[in-house]
Amino acid sequence: MQTTFLTACELKRKVFLALAIGAFLVTALPTAAQEHSPSPVSPVSAEHAPEGEHAATEAEHGGEHSITDMLLGLGWPVANFIIFLGVIYHFGNGPLKDYLATRSATIRKDLVEAAELKAAATAQLATVERKLQALPGELTALRARGADEIVAEEKRIATAAAADRERLLEQTRREIDLQVRLAKKGLL
Repeated sequence: MQTTFLTACELKRKVFLALAIGAFLVTALPTAAQEHSPSPVSPVSAEHAPEGEHAATEAEHGGEHSITDMLLGLGWPVANFIIFLGVIYHFGNGPLKDYLATRSATIRKDLVEAAELKAAATAQLATVERKLQALPGELTALRARGADEIVAEEKRIATAAAADRERLLEQTRREIDLQVRLAKKGLL
């Protein structure tokens, strides 16, 4: 905030200096132009002067008067412009300061949010990279566990098949025994 205050003071000083220079130019130039203007040629001497001298004198006076007139004519537009700048500065200074302060605060807030977003993205990227590095180990563990499960399932299936075979064999023996008994009874 101190920098903004110093900048505003510097701007005020520059505007005041421009106004002072403009006022000096408006007041000093006409006075200086009048002091250095040559004495006008009397009508009698101009009428009696030869043609060449009259033309030279008129060219000299015309040149000096045109520069003086030009400087005098330039004084009021310069003064008007300086007054215009002063009015714009007076009425536009407050809103411009407010806008710049608000804009500065918005930019700072956006930079802080961007830094926080970058930190979050960096942390997320690090997490993803760790997971990617751990992925081959997890795949190996899953393959080993899958192979163990396959072996265990094969054993369970083999055990179940053996139990079914024994049960079927036992059932078949009973049926055979029953058929043999019935056949013996039928022969007797």
